[in-house]
Amino acid sequence: MFPHLGDIFAPAAKVIHIDLNVYEIAKNHRVDLGVASDPRLTLALLASALESVMSGGQKEAARSRAARIGAENEKKRARQMGVDKAVREEVPLHASRFMEELARLVPQDSVIFDEALTSSPELTRYLPPSKPGQFFQTRGGSLGVGIPGALGLKLANPEKTVIGFTGDGGSLYTIQALWTAAHHRIGSKFVVVNNQSYMLLELNILQYWKERGIEEHAFPDSFLLSNPVVDFAGLSRSLGVPAVRVTKPEEIAPAIHTMLETDGPFLIDLVVTSRVPGAKGG
Repeated sequence: MFPHLGDIFAPAAKVIHIDLNVYEIAKNHRVDLGVASDPRLTLALLASALESVMSGGQKEAARSRAARIGAENEKKRARQMGVDKAVREEVPLHASRFMEELARLVPQDSVIFDEALTSSPELTRYLPPSKPGQFFQTRGGSLGVGIPGALGLKLANPEKTVIGFTGDGGSLYTIQALWTAAHHRIGSKFVVVNNQSYMLLELNILQYWKERGIEEHAFPDSFLLSNPVVDFAGLSRSLGVPAVRVTKPEEIAPAIHTMLETDGPFLIDLVVTSRVPGAKGG
Protein backbone atom coordinates (compact mmCIF):
# COMPACT_ATOMS: atom_id res chain seq x y z
CA MET A 1 0.00 0.00 0.00
CA PHE A 2 1.23 3.49 -0.82
CA PRO A 3 -0.16 6.13 1.57
CA HIS A 4 -1.17 9.62 0.50
CA LEU A 5 1.43 11.73 2.27
CA GLY A 6 -0.04 15.15 1.46
CA ASP A 7 -2.78 16.97 3.34
CA ILE A 8 -6.02 15.16 2.53
CA PHE A 9 -8.24 17.78 4.23
CA ALA A 10 -9.52 21.13 3.03
CA PRO A 11 -7.20 23.94 4.19
CA ALA A 12 -9.74 25.47 6.57
CA ALA A 13 -11.12 22.15 7.86
CA LYS A 14 -10.83 21.39 11.58
CA VAL A 15 -9.76 17.79 12.08
CA ILE A 16 -10.83 15.70 15.08
CA HIS A 17 -9.29 12.23 15.41
CA ILE A 18 -11.14 9.83 17.71
CA ASP A 19 -9.36 6.56 18.48
CA LEU A 20 -9.06 3.97 21.22
CA ASN A 21 -5.32 3.79 20.58
CA VAL A 22 -3.40 6.97 21.39
CA TYR A 23 -0.55 5.82 19.16
CA GLU A 24 -2.75 6.12 16.07
CA ILE A 25 -3.84 9.73 16.69
CA ALA A 26 -2.13 12.13 14.25
CA LYS A 27 0.19 9.34 13.07
CA ASN A 28 -0.42 10.04 9.38
CA HIS A 29 -2.20 13.39 9.04
CA ARG A 30 -2.57 16.68 10.87
CA VAL A 31 -5.06 16.79 13.72
CA ASP A 32 -6.53 19.81 15.52
CA LEU A 33 -8.06 17.81 18.35
CA GLY A 34 -7.16 14.26 19.36
CA VAL A 35 -9.66 12.32 21.46
CA ALA A 36 -8.72 9.02 23.11
CA SER A 37 -12.08 7.33 23.57
CA ASP A 38 -14.51 4.78 22.16
CA PRO A 39 -15.47 6.11 18.67
CA ARG A 40 -18.98 4.65 18.78
CA LEU A 41 -19.88 6.20 22.14
CA THR A 42 -18.18 9.48 21.28
CA LEU A 43 -19.92 9.87 17.93
CA ALA A 44 -23.28 9.12 19.55
CA LEU A 45 -22.67 11.87 22.10
CA LEU A 46 -21.48 14.22 19.36
CA ALA A 47 -24.63 13.58 17.31
CA SER A 48 -26.77 14.31 20.35
CA ALA A 49 -24.86 17.52 21.08
CA LEU A 50 -25.12 18.72 17.48
CA GLU A 51 -28.86 18.07 17.49
CA SER A 52 -29.25 20.47 20.41
CA VAL A 53 -27.01 23.29 19.12
CA MET A 54 -27.58 23.32 15.35
CA SER A 55 -30.00 25.89 13.97
CA GLY A 56 -32.87 24.97 11.70
CA GLY A 57 -30.96 26.39 8.75
CA GLN A 58 -27.90 24.31 9.52
CA LYS A 59 -29.97 21.13 9.81
CA GLU A 60 -31.68 21.83 6.50
CA ALA A 61 -28.31 22.50 4.86
CA ALA A 62 -27.03 19.16 6.18
CA ARG A 63 -30.10 17.32 4.86
CA SER A 64 -29.72 18.98 1.46
CA ARG A 65 -26.03 18.14 1.34
CA ALA A 66 -26.72 14.49 2.22
CA ALA A 67 -29.46 14.29 -0.42
CA ARG A 68 -27.17 15.79 -3.07
CA ILE A 69 -24.33 13.40 -2.26
CA GLY A 70 -26.77 10.48 -2.26
CA ALA A 71 -28.11 11.44 -5.69
CA GLU A 72 -24.57 11.81 -7.07
CA ASN A 73 -23.65 8.38 -5.72
CA GLU A 74 -26.73 6.82 -7.31
CA LYS A 75 -25.82 8.35 -10.68
CA LYS A 76 -22.30 6.96 -10.36
CA ARG A 77 -23.68 3.55 -9.42
CA ALA A 78 -26.02 3.58 -12.42
CA ARG A 79 -23.13 4.46 -14.74
CA GLN A 80 -21.06 1.61 -13.34
CA MET A 81 -23.93 -0.82 -13.80
CA GLY A 82 -24.12 0.28 -17.42
CA VAL A 83 -20.47 -0.69 -17.82
CA ASP A 84 -21.21 -4.01 -16.11
CA LYS A 85 -24.02 -4.71 -18.56
CA ALA A 86 -21.62 -4.47 -21.50
CA VAL A 87 -19.46 -7.33 -20.12
CA ARG A 88 -22.29 -9.36 -18.58
CA GLU A 89 -21.84 -12.45 -20.75
CA GLU A 90 -18.06 -12.37 -21.08
CA VAL A 91 -15.86 -15.33 -20.19
CA PRO A 92 -13.71 -15.20 -18.10
CA LEU A 93 -16.42 -13.83 -15.87
CA HIS A 94 -16.51 -10.40 -14.30
CA ALA A 95 -17.32 -10.33 -10.58
CA SER A 96 -20.19 -7.92 -11.28
CA ARG A 97 -22.12 -10.67 -13.09
CA PHE A 98 -22.05 -12.89 -10.01
CA MET A 99 -22.91 -10.04 -7.61
CA GLU A 100 -25.91 -9.06 -9.73
CA GLU A 101 -27.30 -12.58 -9.55
CA LEU A 102 -26.51 -12.96 -5.86
CA ALA A 103 -28.36 -9.74 -5.01
CA ARG A 104 -31.44 -11.14 -6.75
CA LEU A 105 -31.40 -14.47 -4.90
CA VAL A 106 -29.99 -13.85 -1.43
CA PRO A 107 -32.32 -13.23 1.56
CA GLN A 108 -32.80 -9.55 2.36
CA ASP A 109 -31.48 -9.91 5.91
CA SER A 110 -28.26 -11.65 4.87
CA VAL A 111 -25.01 -10.63 6.56
CA ILE A 112 -21.92 -10.01 4.45
CA PHE A 113 -18.26 -10.15 5.42
CA ASP A 114 -16.29 -8.40 2.70
CA GLU A 115 -12.66 -9.25 2.06
CA ALA A 116 -13.21 -9.28 -1.70
CA LEU A 117 -10.75 -6.34 -1.92
CA THR A 118 -10.33 -5.64 -5.65
CA SER A 119 -13.86 -6.99 -6.23
CA SER A 120 -15.39 -5.08 -3.30
CA PRO A 121 -16.74 -2.28 -5.56
CA GLU A 122 -18.81 -4.82 -7.50
CA LEU A 123 -20.03 -6.45 -4.28
CA THR A 124 -21.18 -3.19 -2.69
CA ARG A 125 -22.62 -1.95 -5.99
CA TYR A 126 -25.21 -4.74 -6.01
CA LEU A 127 -25.44 -5.39 -2.26
CA PRO A 128 -25.00 -1.86 -0.88
CA PRO A 129 -24.49 -1.78 2.90
CA SER A 130 -27.49 0.20 4.12
CA LYS A 131 -28.49 -1.36 7.45
CA PRO A 132 -26.64 -1.71 10.77
CA GLY A 133 -25.35 -5.23 11.33
CA GLN A 134 -25.62 -6.12 7.63
CA PHE A 135 -22.10 -5.50 6.34
CA PHE A 136 -18.66 -6.08 7.85
CA GLN A 137 -15.29 -5.46 6.29
CA THR A 138 -11.62 -6.05 6.98
CA ARG A 139 -9.89 -3.04 8.54
CA GLY A 140 -6.64 -3.86 6.78
CA GLY A 141 -3.33 -4.96 8.23
CA SER A 142 -3.15 -8.60 7.18
CA LEU A 143 -4.94 -10.64 4.54
CA GLY A 144 -7.04 -13.70 5.29
CA VAL A 145 -9.89 -12.54 7.53
CA GLY A 146 -12.69 -13.27 5.03
CA ILE A 147 -13.23 -16.92 5.94
CA PRO A 148 -12.76 -16.73 9.74
CA GLY A 149 -14.68 -13.43 9.77
CA ALA A 150 -17.68 -15.18 8.25
CA LEU A 151 -17.42 -17.92 10.89
CA GLY A 152 -17.60 -15.35 13.67
CA LEU A 153 -20.57 -13.61 12.08
CA LYS A 154 -22.47 -16.87 11.69
CA LEU A 155 -21.91 -17.73 15.34
CA ALA A 156 -23.23 -14.26 16.23
CA ASN A 157 -26.17 -14.55 13.78
CA PRO A 158 -27.10 -18.25 13.66
CA GLU A 159 -30.54 -17.56 12.19
CA LYS A 160 -29.28 -15.54 9.22
CA THR A 161 -27.53 -16.33 5.96
CA VAL A 162 -23.89 -15.24 6.34
CA ILE A 163 -21.64 -14.99 3.28
CA GLY A 164 -17.93 -14.31 3.49
CA PHE A 165 -16.06 -13.01 0.44
CA THR A 166 -12.32 -13.36 0.02
CA GLY A 167 -9.81 -13.32 -2.79
CA ASP A 168 -7.82 -16.32 -3.94
CA GLY A 169 -4.63 -14.84 -2.52
CA GLY A 170 -6.17 -13.73 0.75
CA SER A 171 -7.97 -17.02 1.33
CA LEU A 172 -4.69 -18.97 1.29
CA TYR A 173 -3.65 -17.26 4.53
CA THR A 174 -6.46 -18.93 6.50
CA ILE A 175 -7.89 -21.63 4.21
CA GLN A 176 -7.69 -24.10 7.13
CA ALA A 177 -10.63 -22.23 8.71
CA LEU A 178 -12.82 -24.23 6.30
CA TRP A 179 -11.95 -27.32 8.35
CA THR A 180 -13.10 -25.44 11.44
CA ALA A 181 -16.43 -24.70 9.71
CA ALA A 182 -16.89 -28.38 8.84
CA HIS A 183 -15.69 -29.68 12.21
CA HIS A 184 -17.93 -27.40 14.28
CA ARG A 185 -20.80 -27.40 11.74
CA ILE A 186 -20.76 -23.62 11.32
CA GLY A 187 -23.05 -22.88 8.39
CA SER A 188 -21.28 -19.88 6.88
CA LYS A 189 -21.16 -19.57 3.10
CA PHE A 190 -17.96 -18.57 1.31
CA VAL A 191 -17.11 -17.07 -2.08
CA VAL A 192 -13.50 -17.08 -3.26
CA VAL A 193 -13.17 -14.48 -6.02
CA ASN A 194 -10.48 -16.24 -8.01
CA ASN A 195 -8.50 -14.13 -10.51
CA GLN A 196 -5.36 -16.28 -10.23
CA SER A 197 -3.30 -13.39 -8.89
CA TYR A 198 -2.62 -10.99 -6.06
CA MET A 199 -4.35 -8.23 -8.02
CA LEU A 200 -4.12 -5.75 -5.17
CA LEU A 201 -0.33 -5.99 -5.42
CA GLU A 202 -0.49 -5.58 -9.19
CA LEU A 203 -2.56 -2.41 -8.81
CA ASN A 204 -0.17 -1.11 -6.16
CA ILE A 205 2.93 -1.69 -8.23
CA LEU A 206 1.29 -0.02 -11.23
CA GLN A 207 0.85 3.05 -9.05
CA TYR A 208 4.45 2.74 -7.81
CA TRP A 209 5.80 2.57 -11.37
CA LYS A 210 3.69 5.59 -12.34
CA GLU A 211 4.88 7.67 -9.38
CA ARG A 212 8.53 6.75 -10.01
CA GLY A 213 8.40 7.20 -13.78
CA ILE A 214 9.17 3.51 -14.37
CA GLU A 215 7.95 2.03 -17.64
CA GLU A 216 5.28 -0.62 -17.17
CA HIS A 217 6.60 -4.16 -17.57
CA ALA A 218 5.72 -7.73 -16.59
CA PHE A 219 4.46 -8.23 -13.05
CA PRO A 220 6.70 -10.23 -10.69
CA ASP A 221 6.04 -13.97 -10.77
CA SER A 222 5.34 -13.86 -7.03
CA PHE A 223 2.16 -11.86 -7.77
CA LEU A 224 0.69 -14.72 -9.83
CA LEU A 225 -1.38 -17.70 -8.64
CA SER A 226 -1.77 -19.32 -12.05
CA ASN A 227 1.13 -21.77 -12.22
CA PRO A 228 -0.34 -24.02 -11.01
CA VAL A 229 -3.95 -22.82 -10.74
CA VAL A 230 -5.40 -23.54 -7.29
CA ASP A 231 -8.53 -25.70 -7.32
CA PHE A 232 -10.36 -24.00 -4.45
CA ALA A 233 -13.46 -26.16 -4.83
CA GLY A 234 -11.36 -29.32 -4.54
CA LEU A 235 -9.36 -27.84 -1.67
CA SER A 236 -12.58 -26.93 0.13
CA ARG A 237 -14.00 -30.42 -0.28
CA SER A 238 -10.76 -31.90 1.07
CA LEU A 239 -11.32 -29.84 4.25
CA GLY A 240 -14.90 -31.08 4.61
CA VAL A 241 -16.83 -28.17 3.05
CA PRO A 242 -18.86 -28.93 -0.11
CA ALA A 243 -18.04 -26.62 -2.99
CA VAL A 244 -18.60 -25.84 -6.65
CA ARG A 245 -16.46 -24.07 -9.25
CA VAL A 246 -18.13 -21.38 -11.39
CA THR A 247 -16.58 -20.31 -14.70
CA LYS A 248 -19.55 -19.42 -16.96
CA PRO A 249 -22.60 -17.12 -16.64
CA GLU A 250 -25.08 -20.00 -16.82
CA GLU A 251 -23.40 -21.68 -13.84
CA ILE A 252 -23.92 -18.75 -11.48
CA ALA A 253 -27.60 -19.08 -10.48
CA PRO A 254 -27.48 -22.88 -9.93
CA ALA A 255 -24.37 -22.48 -7.76
CA ILE A 256 -26.02 -19.78 -5.63
CA HIS A 257 -29.18 -21.88 -5.22
CA THR A 258 -27.10 -24.85 -4.11
CA MET A 259 -25.13 -22.69 -1.69
CA LEU A 260 -28.25 -21.23 -0.10
CA GLU A 261 -30.04 -24.58 0.09
CA THR A 262 -27.11 -26.44 1.66
CA ASP A 263 -27.52 -27.04 5.39
CA GLY A 264 -24.06 -26.16 6.60
CA PRO A 265 -20.99 -24.46 5.18
CA PHE A 266 -20.56 -24.19 1.41
CA LEU A 267 -17.99 -22.59 -0.88
CA ILE A 268 -18.15 -21.14 -4.40
CA ASP A 269 -14.88 -20.92 -6.32
CA LEU A 270 -15.72 -17.99 -8.59
CA VAL A 271 -13.24 -17.80 -11.47
CA VAL A 272 -13.07 -14.24 -12.83
CA THR A 273 -10.95 -12.31 -15.29
CA SER A 274 -7.31 -11.69 -14.40
CA ARG A 275 -7.25 -8.51 -16.48
CA VAL A 276 -5.72 -5.66 -14.44
CA PRO A 277 -7.62 -2.34 -14.71
CA GLY A 278 -5.33 0.40 -15.94
CA ALA A 279 -2.60 -1.93 -17.16
CA LYS A 280 -1.57 -2.16 -20.80
CA GLY A 281 -4.03 -4.53 -22.40
CA GLY A 282 -6.12 -4.50 -19.20
